[in-house]
Amino acid sequence: MKASNRVRFGRIVRERRLKLGLTQDDVFGAGGPSDTTQTRVERADGPEPSLSTLNKFDAALRWEPGSAARTWRGGHPTPVPDPISLNGTSPAAFTLGPMEVPVSLEELTKLLDIHSTLVAVADANPDNALLTKTVAEMKEFVSSLTGIWVTEILERNAHSTNGIPVMIEFAFSSHLAAPVDLSSPDAEERLYRRWLAGRTDNISDEQAADFTERLARRQEAPNS
Repeated sequence: MKASNRVRFGRIVRERRLKLGLTQDDVFGAGGPSDTTQTRVERADGPEPSLSTLNKFDAALRWEPGSAARTWRGGHPTPVPDPISLNGTSPAAFTLGPMEVPVSLEELTKLLDIHSTLVAVADANPDNALLTKTVAEMKEFVSSLTGIWVTEILERNAHSTNGIPVMIEFAFSSHLAAPVDLSSPDAEERLYRRWLAGRTDNISDEQAADFTERLARRQEAPNS
């Protein structure tokens, strides 16, 4: 790559980061590359970034998938449109409370991979009662945590012209497409996620009204 193109790419990345009001730590926390990698890219130093690194820039800088790779080749990034609220205006920003931290898709995926490995170990050792019990408890916790994460992502993208992020649709389809047992304790939460994803089958008008009000409250009170 020409030095001028490398400098151009670093400038575009830095300008986008500053436009969003993000520090390099913020970008990393949102699923972007490490601070060291970001510094090298912005300064046009170091080796050519890998496709994985470029994809991480897309996620953290709120660009559509493939934007960073296209920009690296001399093209232009496509920003992800801000979500549109029910009244047609931009919703209040979703911020974290004092006891909350961001969790990226990559981090959550690693947790799910570790959990899958533990399940396999437990299945291979059915006589280990403690292991079986612990893995069952972990499965319940991981399922709950994943559900909370997916709900948050869907709320952030509600009414976006781009719809559900493809990676979310692919990775967590079970939270969106699996039949909902209406007698289960989390039935309403699962239906809410389906409604956020635009899947309104088996959702009554009354439930839709409740979900609309819930989303509006979430957008108006980002620290709740």
